[in-house]
Amino acid sequence: MRARRARMSDARAIFGLIAHYSEQGLLLARAEEEIRRNIGHFLVQTNSGRVVGCLSFEKYTAELAEIRSVAVDPKARGCGIGAKLITFALEEARQSGIARVFAVTHAPQFFERQGFVASPRKVLTEKIDRDCCICVKRRSCKLVAVIATVLRERIMLPILGDSATPVSA
Repeated sequence: MRARRARMSDARAIFGLIAHYSEQGLLLARAEEEIRRNIGHFLVQTNSGRVVGCLSFEKYTAELAEIRSVAVDPKARGCGIGAKLITFALEEARQSGIARVFAVTHAPQFFERQGFVASPRKVLTEKIDRDCCICVKRRSCKLVAVIATVLRERIMLPILGDSATPVSA
């Protein structure tokens, strides 16, 4: 098995994996054309050349990225494919200098096993502004936000005003 960046030839397989879970209400549907337009965001796990898992890794800023559309072939579930894809995405973040990676999910326990921490969705203003405010499920959403700190040294601290009192060592 091998994790790699998706190729255009993977788009149909990625679409099929996501469609399987979107039909169950577990993932938001993504059109095949949307996947093709954004193929550079996708990472896949292959087995004997066949795509058996995927996720979308989307950068928001130099400090923040999101993992979306995690899907594993139902016949291959329980084999660690999702965990391998998450590990690959976190390594991509590390290599790109991205400090934090988040997901909004039905399965927070899965992400917590990969080192993510549950967080209130309201702290993800970037996600809310980009997607949640236009989502048809926004009023009934039960998804949980999870965040992983990839590069602690890159977490930006708030800038304090002139009235802030310095701390002595």
